[in-house]
Amino acid sequence: MLSLTADPSQVEATYGLNARKSLLFSAIRLDSYPLVAPLIARTGNHQYLLVRQQEQGNALSAGVPKEQIRFYAPWVTIDPRIVADTPASASLTSLVQELADGAAVSLAADVVYSHYRALSGSVELVVADQDPTPVTAYELGLKEVLTRFAAWRETGVRTARRLIENVEHLSGLAEEFTADEDSRFSALKTLAGDRSLDALLLAAPPNFTEATGFAQPDGAVGLWLAGSDKLIVLAPEGTSGVSGAAVGQFPSIGAAVRTLAGGVRTGVEDEWISVGLARELEREGAELVPVSADLGHWRDIRDHEDLAFQVVAARASVFAIEEALAWAEEGLAAGRSFTELDINAVYLKKIAEFRTVNEIPFGIEPYFTNLHSSNRMLFPGPPVDYPINDETTCIQLDAGVRIVFDGVNVATSDMARSLPRTAAAKEAYSFFFDVVREGIIGQLKPGVVCEDVHEGTLRYLAPHLDRMVQIGMLGTDVDFNTEYRKRNVGHLMGKQESFANELRPGYKHTLQVGSYGAAEIPWRYENAAIGTEDLWYIGHDRTYILSKR
Repeated sequence: MLSLTADPSQVEATYGLNARKSLLFSAIRLDSYPLVAPLIARTGNHQYLLVRQQEQGNALSAGVPKEQIRFYAPWVTIDPRIVADTPASASLTSLVQELADGAAVSLAADVVYSHYRALSGSVELVVADQDPTPVTAYELGLKEVLTRFAAWRETGVRTARRLIENVEHLSGLAEEFTADEDSRFSALKTLAGDRSLDALLLAAPPNFTEATGFAQPDGAVGLWLAGSDKLIVLAPEGTSGVSGAAVGQFPSIGAAVRTLAGGVRTGVEDEWISVGLARELEREGAELVPVSADLGHWRDIRDHEDLAFQVVAARASVFAIEEALAWAEEGLAAGRSFTELDINAVYLKKIAEFRTVNEIPFGIEPYFTNLHSSNRMLFPGPPVDYPINDETTCIQLDAGVRIVFDGVNVATSDMARSLPRTAAAKEAYSFFFDVVREGIIGQLKPGVVCEDVHEGTLRYLAPHLDRMVQIGMLGTDVDFNTEYRKRNVGHLMGKQESFANELRPGYKHTLQVGSYGAAEIPWRYENAAIGTEDLWYIGHDRTYILSKR
């Protein structure tokens, strides 16, 4: 029998891989990293680490032997040579079917519920249950939560106004800031109504903190009760620091939901909760409704309410990223050698410097960091101890910060710059700024549909593709449009990079005044992985580029 586990301690003990540190998308997807985390598959005398191919370079850089990895979800690339010697199964389901070879599959309780749903019906599953954890229920006052966020936002508005008062291209943006508009609970009520939910479980950190206004204790979850519009926190017995009044004790989360919900339809974050928790809820009579994407949308469409924080995040990012790459450029020009980790250290120092010099009264912390030499790999990934020297062809720094109050993320950023060092890469990089700022952001206005932006970007690129071929930055062995339609050219931001609303085929969301996100053209070909990405905001009168110095 094939067995699957997602236990991160087993992954680290067996392969020396800390997924949250060594893999990129486990850091980016704050609301769904169990969905993209590696799995250990054991069958007979064989054992493999199952990894999404987008993390191929990172898994290998972390020292995991290639023969011990099985990849799935093929990476989208315009340079097929990068993955030519590394097969990848079309999906996790197809890979598990291959490894199981017709036998049943044992799922540990820690495997994410979304994987269970994908595998059900394709293979015979034997699923382990999790041990119940007794919890105490606390009812939070909604007005108290709103008051807490309003006070933070007042600080954010004052800070952001001061920060951009002399930035000419952001003139007028401060008029868009608000501290007293807050639709988190009314929008949550709408979500519950649209999906006919009796209750909504909030376990992923961005959703928990966005609803409760305090840092998430280990094992705690939020519970929105649709019938009474009440917000409950369920915390393991003995947990300290939970706001609200205790209203009951229960032998498990499942038992608490059954007692408190007033109905069976329970929204769950399918890309976050474990199959063990899902089965616990079902044993207590819950009818589970997957809502990870709905909650991502709930965050995305309200992000303008935290615009002041987004501006601070964007300004911190562009300063720290550009200063770090300037340091690297100066060092290489002087003949010095250093490592990716040295550039990262400068980047972190510049984040702290930005906060100190600008007297920012709240936290600015790293969110994720994609920093690598193209000589090491063309895959995106966190920095490692890899040399940067005169042979380096390109350095990419695609990163974000998060704005933090008392352990609560109130905003994030996501932008990219590069240091190309070949003539072809330099020419391409200069052009990609035009693509991002004119070809993508130039389209963004109220009423535009996300997927239409992608098609418009392909039209903008079309007359320039021959030049990319001429300078060796694109080949003729792939259909560019077909390949690029498999990925986005940007996304909204909902306290993280959004996977609910992307500028990509199939995404029907209509942009409005207040939409906030990123526009990007990743280009990885030959010997250069180039990242060009800016943050944008659609205002009442025009669209702003927040990450432009």
